[in-house]
Amino acid sequence: MNLVGHNIWLVEQLKIHMIKKLEEYNKDGFIVEGRYQELLDKETKALDERLEVMKEWL
Repeated sequence: MNLVGHNIWLVEQLKIHMIKKLEEYNKDGFIVEGRYQELLDKETKALDERLEVMKEWL
């Protein structure tokens, strides 16, 4: 596996971890009601864009 492929795997793992953390924060009431989906979309969009660019480099 080359460096870009390894970094893609790391970003995918970061995305999974971030989604789980956001779910926990939402469940515990740390995210304002009704803002969870907006926050999730914003965060996953940034990581998806990064993954897309990295996959183009392969």
